[in-house]
Amino acid sequence: MVTIKEIAAMAGVSPSTVANVLHGRTEKVSKATFEKVRMLLAETNYTSNMAARILGNYDSRIIGVIVTWARRDEQNIAQDPFFAEIIGKLEQNIRESGYYMMLYTSASVDEALKMAASWNIEGLIVLGCLADDCAAFVKGTNMPIVFIDAYFHDDGLTYGNVGFQDFRGAFMMTEYLVSQGHKRMAFLADGAPPMGADFERLKGFKASLQKNDLAFQAGDYIPISHRREERHALLRSLLKGRLMGFSALFFSSDFYAVDAMNLLQDEGVKVPGEMSVCGFDDNILAIQSRPKLTTVRQDVSKKASLATDLLIRQIKGKRVDSLEIQLEASLSIRESIGRVL
Repeated sequence: MVTIKEIAAMAGVSPSTVANVLHGRTEKVSKATFEKVRMLLAETNYTSNMAARILGNYDSRIIGVIVTWARRDEQNIAQDPFFAEIIGKLEQNIRESGYYMMLYTSASVDEALKMAASWNIEGLIVLGCLADDCAAFVKGTNMPIVFIDAYFHDDGLTYGNVGFQDFRGAFMMTEYLVSQGHKRMAFLADGAPPMGADFERLKGFKASLQKNDLAFQAGDYIPISHRREERHALLRSLLKGRLMGFSALFFSSDFYAVDAMNLLQDEGVKVPGEMSVCGFDDNILAIQSRPKLTTVRQDVSKKASLATDLLIRQIKGKRVDSLEIQLEASLSIRESIGRVL
């Protein structure tokens, strides 16, 4: 296998120049030299030795995608449609940018940072992170980090984040429910109390109720479990009270909404005839469910692209206009919400 030194000798340049071409550092190499070296790399079918690059402290071209996932006892990360979709888009964007993706799931910040250091990772994209862990990530390393869908403490630390209008999305959906005549609705998410994005979504739900002079009662927020058996047991207990007077159930994710819709219909409850159901995300389940799910839409592909671009600009030392990006919310109105007469 040809080496960098051999490529350099063929081109009549230094090994560092060849390395600059490999890493895409066009500002350090003339256009003519860059093209000459690039052609030699292609002609010789050069392949980078990743182990040698890491041991030699060269840039690894590896971006770590960390999912802070505490549910490994119950669910594989790929089983969650939102995470599966965004991880797939991240891999595509990272690869097309000339980097490699290393996916790591962990409930421990220390464990994730040790992994990143041992592989000489150039930057991290972190999903599903709560405020305390976000602070621990930033304090624990000097490498660039971009979070997705995170909320932070006002602690003076600098965070990069690609997020979503969680408050506005929930507010808009609740406004739509009210416009359809619903006056008693429940918001369901996993967490007692909910945290991060779910906390913002609950705030949006409450704000719409207040705007429409509808009282929020303590039982209107229902914490549910990510464990299927526990979640179904709770939903069946609600069914015994014929869903406690609610006319609509607003779930914090499409995964939970479609799962609940299936259970309700299995138990003889017509959706949306007897109970309306809506969700959040607009993933593949929302289209494939019957009835098709009304939900809050977010552009997952754009979120992954923006996060990748923001991180790579930091890795390369390029100008970053803003470290905080927030995508706009919209509604996908389909068939799972009925009108209350």
